[in-house]
Amino acid sequence: MFKFVGADIVREDCEKFAISYIPTEENKNSNGFVQGGISYLLCDEAVGRYVVDELGRAGAVSEGSIHYYRPAVIGEKMIATLNVRKMGKRLGVFFVELTNEKGVLLADSMFTVAFAES
Repeated sequence: MFKFVGADIVREDCEKFAISYIPTEENKNSNGFVQGGISYLLCDEAVGRYVVDELGRAGAVSEGSIHYYRPAVIGEKMIATLNVRKMGKRLGVFFVELTNEKGVLLADSMFTVAFAES
């Protein structure tokens, strides 16, 4: 499984799961902010780690979307906090909020995961 290099698990409990990442100069876009794909990838990584590491299930994202509200800043910690919206036998739906270290909402995303048959 791909691991988002430098992303750390910051909270684990039955209701919420969060990982953090501090973007570097390599993550900068032409405007000087964090490239949007990095924000999406961090949200996706939160879902993947939760599904595999916490639930012990195998699956793949079948749909994912993100809404950006503010740009993320190079060197400022980003935190992706996951909330389970639906957990079924075949599908799981997860909502992820992406904030900076000050708690400002940068983006939110929704992912549907199709679980592998067990």
